[in-house]
Formats: sequence, structure tokens, C-alpha cells
Amino acid sequence: MSSKSTVEIGSNCIINNEGRFFLLAEIEAKAPGVEIDPIIIIRITDEQARRLLCGGLKLCPIVSRRPRPTPGTKVEFKCIFIDNGRAFSIFDIENSTDNAVLLRIPLEQARRLIRKGVRRCTVIRQPFIG
Repeated sequence: MSSKSTVEIGSNCIINNEGRFFLLAEIEAKAPGVEIDPIIIIRITDEQARRLLCGGLKLCPIVSRRPRPTPGTKVEFKCIFIDNGRAFSIFDIENSTDNAVLLRIPLEQARRLIRKGVRRCTVIRQPFIG
């Protein structure tokens, strides 16, 4: 993050959940004494997803194991994403780049974690038309 900008986009990618598409973006706001970096997920149309992917945005990787930090790599759990009966834990991986990865988890486990106070991702469900 440059010293000039207080708000930037961190990790970003397209989620493909069985043909339902979402734009994932981490909003990073930093100032002395403040660091806010939530993940925001926005439902998009198939056409928007196709165009964004053609424009260079990548699909969010879905991994089979919880990511672990390694030397020079920071792994931060961000939130739980539930859509169409499928649940994912979302992690932010920071090294020389900033990437989000999704870990598929059982729906009941996701609901249990949310009941215990784990953050649920902010999702704008209405497809963005514009």
C-alpha cells in the first residue's frame, strides 16, 4: 500500500460456485492507528464474470486443505461465505502478492462457526447490473 492512498483493493478474484459468479474484493483501509480490511463479495452475472476473466481477473482458487503460513507468507482467516447450500472459509494469503483462497467446508460446520461468532462475509446478493 502506498503512503498516498488510505483505501485500496487487496486480494480480488472471481468465485465460481457451480455456475453462480461473485466478485471478491478485499478493501484495505489504513491510517495511523487504523487497519480495516474486510472481504466484500458481490453477485455478478455470467457475462460480467466472463468479461472480467477475459480482462485478466483470475478465478479464486478453491483448496482442499487449510492454508498454513510459511516463512515470508502470512495467512489470515477472513470470513465464512455461504451460497446455494455450499460453504467456504476464505483466507487472505500475503507474501509478495495478496491473494484470497477458498476452503470448502461442510455447511453445518459453517453454520456452527457463525453461531459461535465467526465472521460471515459481507455479500451483496443482487446481481450488479450497470
